[in-house]
Amino acid sequence: MIPGLGQLFNRRPRLAALFLIPSLIVLVIGFLLVQTGSPARLAAWVVAPQVLGTLLALNWLVLAWRLVAVFQAFLDTGRSGPTGRLGIVGIAVIAVLVVLPHVAVWRYGTIMGDTFARIFQSASSEDGGVVADGPVPGDGERINVLLVGVDKLPDRSASLTDTMIVASLDPVGKTVSMVSLPRDMVNAPLGNGDVYGPKLNSLLSFAERNPKTFPKGGMRTLEDAVGSLLGIPIHYYARIDFIGFIAMVDAVGGVDIDVKRTLRAKHYDGYGLTDTGFRLTKGIHHLTGAEALAYARIRKGAGETDFTRAGRQQEVIVALRSSVTSGGSLFWRLPTLLDAVATTIRTDVPTARLPELTAIVDEVGSGDVVRVVIGHPLVAAANTKFGSSQVPNLEKIKAVAARLFSAPGTPPVPWPTPKATKAPKPTPTPAS
Repeated sequence: MIPGLGQLFNRRPRLAALFLIPSLIVLVIGFLLVQTGSPARLAAWVVAPQVLGTLLALNWLVLAWRLVAVFQAFLDTGRSGPTGRLGIVGIAVIAVLVVLPHVAVWRYGTIMGDTFARIFQSASSEDGGVVADGPVPGDGERINVLLVGVDKLPDRSASLTDTMIVASLDPVGKTVSMVSLPRDMVNAPLGNGDVYGPKLNSLLSFAERNPKTFPKGGMRTLEDAVGSLLGIPIHYYARIDFIGFIAMVDAVGGVDIDVKRTLRAKHYDGYGLTDTGFRLTKGIHHLTGAEALAYARIRKGAGETDFTRAGRQQEVIVALRSSVTSGGSLFWRLPTLLDAVATTIRTDVPTARLPELTAIVDEVGSGDVVRVVIGHPLVAAANTKFGSSQVPNLEKIKAVAARLFSAPGTPPVPWPTPKATKAPKPTPTPAS
């Protein structure tokens, strides 16, 4: 198991030291890495292409070192007696046991590299360099990420960003500020002096269909619009669809949610569930991927609105983060988790920043996450030509955002998130 022990058994102290000392150095380094870093931090460090490539090469070198030690000890001429058939079988079994872990490391390492290359493909150019098509955060500055949940199902032609959450990480104060944007918001500023009249959840798809008008692409256009709305730069994005969300939650064994009040929705379409409709009683529940999606999607139950749904979506994100990082489950479930996210998540966060981001998130306690949902009076309900809409008060939204996304090291100031109450009736607009 450890190169050098066989040489000690054969009473070859010099050979034992030659094999044993380098082996002990590698073991000590590995032990220190595991003890000084959480599973999430280690995973973030490992997936960097240069680090992963180096570790996989080192894996084969360690295997060669171990095999040389095994066969040197076995063939040592100092042993007494001829090698019998049982000895040949024994050394073959030992060789297989030595090789298998290294093959597994190579296999999982290759899967990890391929998966993260696909997830982060929009963050790198063909030569491996980072493509910076938006603002880049400086040292010690807040890192703002737009989290987008895309309502893209096999039976739907349009891709709507029904979930839009900005997560801002403060590297100095070790806090996270989250704000949810109404999907039905209209008249959103684009950041270039223009205004997008239709609902905000259609901007991504519309920009992708009109590349001449929106040369930056759909996602960057949406990032700029959200940034202009909040008065902050949006540095990166992370995008996931419904199918990927269910797979991710199931891959980490589900999420624990503290349901504040009984949730009922008789006409929920039951995506991922066997029956139409959904009900959760008050209390703590362990939800599967399909159940967590239902909890995050429902908005037509009694007393529920788009705003209360946005609050539940943030709860699920925090719960998912806890499931991934708690108890070392990230390592044990990594193959399943990688398979779940490979085809459903895309982001432009540079892989070189992953260790930094993970370190920040890892130090953030549950009480250091400040969650806000933009609702009344920051937006006003109205019937427009685009249907039931939310008209933003830009000055009030930016004022709330300025306190929520405070200077690094300064505690963010929360704004009351609407409770589950009846939404105000839309104010009719005169026909034009």
